[in-house]
Amino acid sequence: MVIRIFYEMFMPKSQLTSVEPRSFVITPNSVSISVRKEITQIIPENVIGIDRNLRNITTFDGEKSIMYKTNKLLSIKENTSHVMSSFKRFDVRVKKHFQQRLGNRRSRRIQQYLHKISKDIVSRAVDTKSMIVLEDLKGIRKLYRKGNGQGNKYRRKLNSWSFYELQRQIQYKAEWEGIPVGFIDPKRTSQLCPTCGDRLQEDRFQLRKLLCINCKRTMDRDVIASMNISYKGWSRFCHPRGLSEEAVNGNVGTPLILRVDGSKLVVGKK
Repeated sequence: MVIRIFYEMFMPKSQLTSVEPRSFVITPNSVSISVRKEITQIIPENVIGIDRNLRNITTFDGEKSIMYKTNKLLSIKENTSHVMSSFKRFDVRVKKHFQQRLGNRRSRRIQQYLHKISKDIVSRAVDTKSMIVLEDLKGIRKLYRKGNGQGNKYRRKLNSWSFYELQRQIQYKAEWEGIPVGFIDPKRTSQLCPTCGDRLQEDRFQLRKLLCINCKRTMDRDVIASMNISYKGWSRFCHPRGLSEEAVNGNVGTPLILRVDGSKLVVGKK
């Protein structure tokens, strides 16, 4: 009875019918409520591919691409580092408390910013009954270690990249809605044309643009990567051939489509 009272105080009434409160923990600064929800995982009819970059997050759902700018996250991190370095007092205890307070504030601001992006992506996946596919970015921190011939500022910027925080938020929100999430090899996702499969070339006249000689078409490299991620995810997780391969490898964790119509994947234009 006490759990129900606390739950009704902190959760909207519209959500009371879909979840069941289990337990709660009260601290001087917060109340944590544990709830239970029966999830029916969807059978995906489409795939949303997500390309994560330092300055943007680009998605492609088979028809159109949407780019979320993340330049603000770089400003938050750079400004916080500048303020931390400007601390002049020699009291170690005070300095540690000051840096911890700024670091926590930075983390909260970044999480809140990424929360809006991940919420919008998962909402689109629910509306279109789509599976979410991301690149499996393992070992990326090793590329920016000291001694790799890169500048300190460049290494600091790349090592502060919050690529995993977005992945974490998408995963738990998608799981809550019954949306499957898959991962693919990031190899050559921004090097091959998503239409014909030929190797792309750098466009000398436009920054971050790639040119396909065969298609005679120029596109943003991040849009191309999100398209290739979407198509790779479709062929691996939703195609009948992908079903047998994943089953043999024991990597199937989500229900897969047994029969699909390849014509549903339409190459979008930016």
